[in-house]
Amino acid sequence: MSLSMLFDKTAVSDMMTAWPTKPVLHTPPDDSRLPGIVNAAFINGYLDTGTAPAEQLILIKDGAALHSRAYTTDGYLDPGKVAKWRGRGYTIQLRNLHRWCPEVHAICAAIQHETGYGTYATGFVTPAGSQGLHHHWDQNMGFVYQLAGRKTWQLWEPGVEEPHREQLASNTAPGSDVLNRMKTMHPDYEFALEPGQILVLPRGWMHNPHARDQVEESIHVTFVARERTGYWIAGKLAQAALTSTPLRRVIPPASVVEPATFAGQIAEARDLLVDWLAGADVSTLAAELLQDARTEPNVDYISHAPRHDPNGQHQTAT
Repeated sequence: MSLSMLFDKTAVSDMMTAWPTKPVLHTPPDDSRLPGIVNAAFINGYLDTGTAPAEQLILIKDGAALHSRAYTTDGYLDPGKVAKWRGRGYTIQLRNLHRWCPEVHAICAAIQHETGYGTYATGFVTPAGSQGLHHHWDQNMGFVYQLAGRKTWQLWEPGVEEPHREQLASNTAPGSDVLNRMKTMHPDYEFALEPGQILVLPRGWMHNPHARDQVEESIHVTFVARERTGYWIAGKLAQAALTSTPLRRVIPPASVVEPATFAGQIAEARDLLVDWLAGADVSTLAAELLQDARTEPNVDYISHAPRHDPNGQHQTAT
């Protein structure tokens, strides 16, 4: 199980050599096992039985999220309460499916091993005529797999260059300023995603997904690939360099608080770091980093802390 569960051989080959930078629609290969594993019954089963972990769910409508007490009883997911809010138009977001669904974990792990990109999955159930999240962009590639119903996706070309991790997020300045300006513009693309279709949604593309014009509930799962960049490599190299004994030596307080002396300490640390990097065995580091890329476990849904609205609900944006 890997990218070949989502895309045909030609698409997979193209992705491995030239990662997509524009939105495009695909369908899984005819022999793919994906529809038999990830489908509407699979998602509804967790909600109808209350067996999904409550801490991994968010119920959200028009950008405002309910407190977890609204849909739990004694800390556990309450199917009756979930059904009530679902009937009132609240989108249900099921985060980190790969952490608690073995079948989804296997798919994400296979994609991560094949690409070196840490992969996680998030599910969304949006009632007909409703909307959960509003305009935003994400910091990573998303493969949006529509399971049931239809969902409209309005897309805008990136307004910021190469958003990454916390940098240039759409809900914090300066990204939020760009987002507000882009919202006044006509979308560059608009898709009505059909069941069985996969939308390739590159990072940085602002999107406004909704089911406001639909008469059936929409269910989709997004597989998120956290791409590797020079930023990631640099961070790993810096971590490795810090194992150098000279860089771990204590700097006396006087050499910290006296500006000229402190500048000398910074220059010395810089030179030690440069010397370490220049002498590093690149082949050995490549093998170690590849192992990290394929196996790192801390790949989770990224969100910023929710804000409270005047009615006591949480405000959230991703």
